[in-house]
Formats: sequence, structure tokens, C-alpha cells
Amino acid sequence: MKLIHYENIGDLVLCDFCNQENDSMGGTIIGSYAICGVCSEKNGYYNDDYKYKDEISRILPKDKTFKQNVLDYRDEITGSTNGTINIWSVD
Repeated sequence: MKLIHYENIGDLVLCDFCNQENDSMGGTIIGSYAICGVCSEKNGYYNDDYKYKDEISRILPKDKTFKQNVLDYRDEITGSTNGTINIWSVD
């Protein structure tokens, strides 16, 4: 595989469901998706009886904004709060 494009988006945080930058609290991580508190609530991800609860990787603390939670998560996983976009080619 060959990296054909790299973009550093810095501390920009958008919800992978609504594509909004918002000040909601909490949020969830499902696989590589970061879902804001509004979308998490709307989809029932906080509910104990959510049918696919085992697919939720992490429920983020509701005492922090979604943005701060995602920045903390990025730092934990990658060692940096910077978000990156990588586009790869199989050529």
C-alpha cells in the first residue's frame, strides 16, 4: 500500500454521525467512530438495555465535552491530540 494523501486536522473534532462540531457532553466510541453526546443519546447508546451494547468500544465521561473526550482518547491511543486523515492506494 502507498500513502497518497496525508492531512493533519489538528484539534478539530466532528461527530462521525452528524458531522457537527458541538459542545455536547459525553459521547461514545464505536470501533473507529466517535459519536457525540447528542447522537449517542438519540441512538440509545447510554441505555443499559441497548441491543448492541457489546459493540460499543467506550462510553465517554459525561462530565467532559465530546471534544475534550475525543482529544483525550486520541492522545491515549496515538500519543497526540492531532487528528489525521490518511488516504492509501493499493497500487
